[in-house]
Amino acid sequence: MLTRASAAQSYSNVFGQPLQSCSSDGMALTGYTRTGYCVDEYDDQGSHHICIDLSSTSNNGDNFCTVTGQSDWCSSQDMPCHNNNKDNYSRAVQNWCVCQWAFASYIENAGGCDSIQTIVCDSINLQAILAYQQQLAQEKYANALQCIVDRCSLDMNNLPTTTGSSSSHSVWGQASNVMTAGGRNGSTQTVFLIMIALLVVGAAIGTVRRFQGNSHLRKDSNTDADSHLLMDKTPTTAKSIHP
Repeated sequence: MLTRASAAQSYSNVFGQPLQSCSSDGMALTGYTRTGYCVDEYDDQGSHHICIDLSSTSNNGDNFCTVTGQSDWCSSQDMPCHNNNKDNYSRAVQNWCVCQWAFASYIENAGGCDSIQTIVCDSINLQAILAYQQQLAQEKYANALQCIVDRCSLDMNNLPTTTGSSSSHSVWGQASNVMTAGGRNGSTQTVFLIMIALLVVGAAIGTVRRFQGNSHLRKDSNTDADSHLLMDKTPTTAKSIHP
């Protein structure tokens, strides 16, 4: 039977390698599902993908909780132990999975990437990078991506573009990932663009033909006013695609 912990290991980190546990023996247990991993769940609206060492000291002395305006759970000394040692139950918060969106606000409010606490790169879920890539039009998310790239010594033009168990593995998600990879796979990008264009054109042609046929039949049996009503009911083929 696949456990939550083993399922978490199927995810990738920002290096494109197997995701590592954020917390470890002797630390407080972290992760939205309390497995130690910064993994995504359908009920995890906060997307807790970023692993931060909350015991580290930032340049300005403030921690993640203080800067983001939360209660100071970052300084808690009474959390369940990672290895569930009942004789040593209480542990201070150390490596912790935080929300990727709150992480972006943390950087913004702290005064930049140089003013935040230490991040644990091999335990940061690649999902965070994929999410930021889809929000580059917003400066705070572009800055969050750049911060991870700088802190983890990544190549912005050669970032991993796939991850483990993820809802982003749809055709649209894959196309988006290819298009945000900085042209690294030009031929693959072209194929995806052509496929998408053909799908859109084909759907549009089919809709026009159905409309013309129905309009002709309707006009033969009724008035132009009825044809106008039919036109108002023509389905829209172009739908918004949200990240």
